Amino acid sequence: MSRTRRRHGRGLVVAFALVAILAVVAVVGGGLVFYGRSQLEAPAAAHTNPVTVQVASGETVDQLAADLQSRGLIRSSFWFGWFARFKGLAGQLRTGQFKLDSGMGASAVIQRLEGAPDVSVHKLVLAEGLTARQMAQKVGDAGLGITADQYLAEVTSGAFDEPFLAGRPSGASLEGFLFPDTYSVPDGTTAHQLVKMQLDDFGQRAAPLLASPSHGLSAYQLVVMASVVEREARFDDDRPQVASVLYNRIDQRMLLQVDASVLYGLRVFGRSPTADELKIDTPYNTYLHAGLPPTPIANPGLASLQAAAHPASTQFLFYVSDACGHNHYSVTVQQHDQQAAKYLNSPCPSPS
Repeated sequence: MSRTRRRHGRGLVVAFALVAILAVVAVVGGGLVFYGRSQLEAPAAAHTNPVTVQVASGETVDQLAADLQSRGLIRSSFWFGWFARFKGLAGQLRTGQFKLDSGMGASAVIQRLEGAPDVSVHKLVLAEGLTARQMAQKVGDAGLGITADQYLAEVTSGAFDEPFLAGRPSGASLEGFLFPDTYSVPDGTTAHQLVKMQLDDFGQRAAPLLASPSHGLSAYQLVVMASVVEREARFDDDRPQVASVLYNRIDQRMLLQVDASVLYGLRVFGRSPTADELKIDTPYNTYLHAGLPPTPIANPGLASLQAAAHPASTQFLFYVSDACGHNHYSVTVQQHDQQAAKYLNSPCPSPS
């Protein structure tokens, strides 16, 4: 065979191979497109009962898609997420409650999510370390249609049966269990429902820490300890250290001498107690009464609850805070006095 024939033969083989590859790509691509379209169709042929979906502030398309798939409102979270981004929905989610059903395809769901919500949602920020009264003021000022008095009424006498509340002393409020977080609160939410949202949050995120309290404390006393840690430590890396100091003082039968507890008993906040206030006898005066305060003195965040459940292992018995809010620890009274002289009257240095 001549070279020319061999070249023509190889050319025909290459051409046939390319045609075959293109045919396979066309078949596979067409099948993929068909499959993708099928995954964007409505899960059910007919409309079913509406399902209310809440889109929270800051929620991503992927989080929403996973929620929609788990409720049977879309076929595939992957294909819905891709299609939503293609339609420009990513980064533009409107918060609120939307009524959807399984008879809606992906296009109809996206169109509904781009419209006005059926129920508007308000953002409520409740920071770590607030007392129930301070939270009540935040709630009352948030435009939720809930007054501070309504919120406090639920905190002090509302009917809630969460298992982790069982160890509260008779007559104790929900102080300590009102989990601090950022909440998406729909229009029409009642004070009882809002408090229930906080308790549900506590149950999901914090209650497991109460299963094995440290140093022989009860689960309720662990929450009390966490509340003291929350008020006495400004930074997360200080919390396990502060917890260790408090536990060490309890073990050695020393008075806790916690300023924040004294102030809670006097309903005074935002400053240090005066010398005369340290002498006022309330159940929360830890300069006069041994052990922990009788109830939590604030609503602790997760970091303080973790520190109370898992304190650092130290010999520290004292700490003093500097003007920047950092704590400095010591074992002896002499060391503590030296640190107090060094840090109490020194300004916080400016960042370089």
